[in-house]
Amino acid sequence: MAALLALAVALLALAAYGDLRRELGRLARALDEARNGDVLTRFHSRAPGLRALAAGFNQILRRLHDLEAQRRRDEQRRRQLLAALSHDLRTPLTAVLGYLEAVAGGHLDPVTEQQYLATAYRKGRELRETLDRIFQWARLDLEVADLPSPRINLAERLRQVLIEFYPAFHQQGVALQPELPEEAWVRCHPDLVDRVARNLVDNALRHARGITCLTVTLRPAGRTWELVVADDGEPVAGDVLANLFVPFQRRPGSPGTGLGLAISRQLARAWGGDLRACPQRPRGLAFIVTWPRSEPAAASRAAQAAATRMEGRPGEGAEPR
Repeated sequence: MAALLALAVALLALAAYGDLRRELGRLARALDEARNGDVLTRFHSRAPGLRALAAGFNQILRRLHDLEAQRRRDEQRRRQLLAALSHDLRTPLTAVLGYLEAVAGGHLDPVTEQQYLATAYRKGRELRETLDRIFQWARLDLEVADLPSPRINLAERLRQVLIEFYPAFHQQGVALQPELPEEAWVRCHPDLVDRVARNLVDNALRHARGITCLTVTLRPAGRTWELVVADDGEPVAGDVLANLFVPFQRRPGSPGTGLGLAISRQLARAWGGDLRACPQRPRGLAFIVTWPRSEPAAASRAAQAAATRMEGRPGEGAEPR
């Protein structure tokens, strides 16, 4: 009897050992598949001792799959950026060289020569603007990280920016309708406010087709301030709207580098806010920027409280209450 029991135990152990070897063989094959680049392979085991190992193995493979997918997206985005850069740099540079080559040939009359030089100069400025925007984009994270966030009156800062654009509004026949409060306190570096506000106003003047009016509104919204820059231009197609904040993407035929809105959104998110676009009805497009509201400084609150207490005290020129 004991011999039969021992034989049964031995057979069970041999069967378990055989099952374990098969399971380990399956795991080895799955590892080989993963090593050869198949991050979609998975390993499942019924063996109690291998279930935790299988779960960990699959978790690693899922993570590798996500990383590979992200790498492919980044590579595709990198290729698109390089293609856009090549186009945006080559086009004005080719024009500059073409006009200068014609002038250098010495066969132009004085009037045409001056026209060619003026065109080459304008194209050169476009090229410099493109390079400046690319430089801003490349240094964006580093620049923002080094800037302090003082408490500023956002409304006053926006008024100063809008004053700069008055000649452009007058020249293009576009009406400006600012709706700004006296005070709107936020914590943000003034240069960031200026860059975002200028980008949005400049974007409307340069890219909004059929624009006759631009409304710039600053309004409270819960714990944030909202800046709404809304034009009354032609409706924007859905595919264009979806790519407004993608670097180097712009509406066909529009000037510029396609970086202004992408930079503006990244700046807005750097101070804890955001930037989004919203179509208007029946026409037009609105850009909405948010800033976290800043509470009054401690000294200011103390001064306000002291003034309130003084109002309640009898004194010179005051009536007792």
